[in-house]
Amino acid sequence: MQARDFSWAVSAVMVAVLTACNTSNERVETWREPVKEKWEEAETVLPTALPRASDLIEFEVRRRDRGSFFVDSANLTVGPDGITRLALVARSDAGASSATYEGFRCATWQSRLYAIAGETEWSAPRTSAWRDVPNSSFDPKGVLMQEFLCDGTTPRSPAQVVQRLRYPTVDWR
Repeated sequence: MQARDFSWAVSAVMVAVLTACNTSNERVETWREPVKEKWEEAETVLPTALPRASDLIEFEVRRRDRGSFFVDSANLTVGPDGITRLALVARSDAGASSATYEGFRCATWQSRLYAIAGETEWSAPRTSAWRDVPNSSFDPKGVLMQEFLCDGTTPRSPAQVVQRLRYPTVDWR
């Protein structure tokens, strides 16, 4: 058998095999880019009261400077837009504290500042843009998202977040 005849024979066998693979008469569709749904942020409603000490749950952040970080369990929600909104309290060893109301989006690993606590009420910040959160055990927001708020790109329910805050997993390494 000559090389030319052999290539014709191989081609004929390949056509027969490929034809046999497509036994249905359905038309094969070409691949199309999936349609991405446009994400819209829901309206944010600020809490009516400032965080109370009895509602605060502390979480650990590995930092050189001392201080404590807390989540207000009474004002923890997950909206229909997938944003976890909560009051975050930072307290220094000297006793100074600050509270912010923030949103965390697990799908993009970002956070947004909605309000800052004043003496008696929340006030709007000068800027409120979505910002990337560092994936670091030294950053409070990174710790919150990695350990408590997000399961990959999916937000955990408020009950799951509170459970994880109260009973954190122990890293035995």
